[in-house]
Amino acid sequence: MKEELQHWASTAPWNMISEYTVPWVTSENNRAMELALEWIESSQESIASSGWSTLSAIVSITPDDKLDLSILTSLLKRVQQNIHQSPNRVRYTMNGFVIAVGSFVSPLTKEALNIAEKTGVVTVNMEGTECKVPAAGDYIEKVIQRGSVGKKKKTVKC
Repeated sequence: MKEELQHWASTAPWNMISEYTVPWVTSENNRAMELALEWIESSQESIASSGWSTLSAIVSITPDDKLDLSILTSLLKRVQQNIHQSPNRVRYTMNGFVIAVGSFVSPLTKEALNIAEKTGVVTVNMEGTECKVPAAGDYIEKVIQRGSVGKKKKTVKC
């Protein structure tokens, strides 16, 4: 199955597949974290985006006590250091990762808010669409206000 997921990630022809379909399927695989961490190292934008999206999916469905918080903290710091120099769709999915950690991982909500504040506005070319890049800090604050921090999904898929 790992080889098949690798193939899907490397051949995804469109960001809707590489950032949604591939991560959704991968996140429920027992090698999801391993694959996500490999993929974020890729110089290929679509593969790296699949990795960050897979990480976001993982934190949305995995109980906090089953997550390695030190790895997630390190990844948040990596986002802070690299987001503005990263390729377009990688910036988008890194921003989504900060939102996901802040929303779904209670022990790291404050750290994610801190990272969102330090990174500031994330600019992504949305290729002429009306889509917007959510401000990570504002998004996490809304989750806090509605009392939903840490509430996990049953499945990543819609």
